Amino acid sequence: MRANDPSERAAKRREAVLKHLLDGEESERSVSVDSVAGALEIRRSRAALLLAELATVGWVCPRGETWRLTDDGRKVALEIVRRHRLLETWMARETGRPAEDWHRAARSAGARWDHGETNQLADRLGNPRFDPHGDPIPTREGDLRGAPRVSMAEWPEGLEAVIGHLEDEPETIYREMVRAGLHPGMGIRGLQRVADGSMEFTGEGRRIQIPATWLTMIHLEKSEPLLDPAVRRLSDRPIGSVSIVRELSPACVGAERSRLLDLGLVPGTEIRCEFASPFGTPRSYWIRGTMIGLRREQAERVLVLPQEGGAE
Repeated sequence: MRANDPSERAAKRREAVLKHLLDGEESERSVSVDSVAGALEIRRSRAALLLAELATVGWVCPRGETWRLTDDGRKVALEIVRRHRLLETWMARETGRPAEDWHRAARSAGARWDHGETNQLADRLGNPRFDPHGDPIPTREGDLRGAPRVSMAEWPEGLEAVIGHLEDEPETIYREMVRAGLHPGMGIRGLQRVADGSMEFTGEGRRIQIPATWLTMIHLEKSEPLLDPAVRRLSDRPIGSVSIVRELSPACVGAERSRLLDLGLVPGTEIRCEFASPFGTPRSYWIRGTMIGLRREQAERVLVLPQEGGAE
């Protein structure tokens, strides 16, 4: 089957609808024709047709203005979601692809995987419980358990938190969230609502504003222990500054994480930012007696504590 085969595109859309319905069950959110159209970024008429097709095979059924999975449909949806989240986990750990590409690549590759291959991948990965977005991965028995979610829209202002999960659909918004530097495991301080309905917070030393349309797509968890307000990203430290590595960002996984650890970027390591190229990146850092160049996207993955004695 060709990658652009219309039948394959239709199959992917049907799978996306089933996944959206299961996501609705997870978050206790009603699923409608409009929500399907929004999640898949398609016309309302097309969303209605997809739901009707799935109802014909007995996988979904209407309930007033909303739709839900049947028992058979839930089994199919769980297998789709299990495969998709395992593939995203594999991509995060082993391919080095950027986070904004995981969802689309997993959806494309997943259409060619069967049940046995999915279980083999799970065994290879050590049967992980959660994917890189913080979503629970269904077990091979079909068990799907995740902690109750609280969106940023519902979170009390001023209460410290950690991002536990980012919704990856609609995909365009997910990509924007990744570009804004958001990721599961990111600590949040000073959360406050702005007059236009957006919210602001400090994360990894940066003040970030979140549009109102993103708030229900970001889920937060309590931060224990409390966050250290001094933590910064290495990429934000000025030339001549001295820092101590606190940790690598939770968003740094797989080959990228191994590479930075091999360079000596472990907790407690002192780093001095020496100079930058004429284009600003890469920058040269003095690390464990060696001058090492890091691209900006690499330095963003290193969380540090500023030290006295360097330029600020």
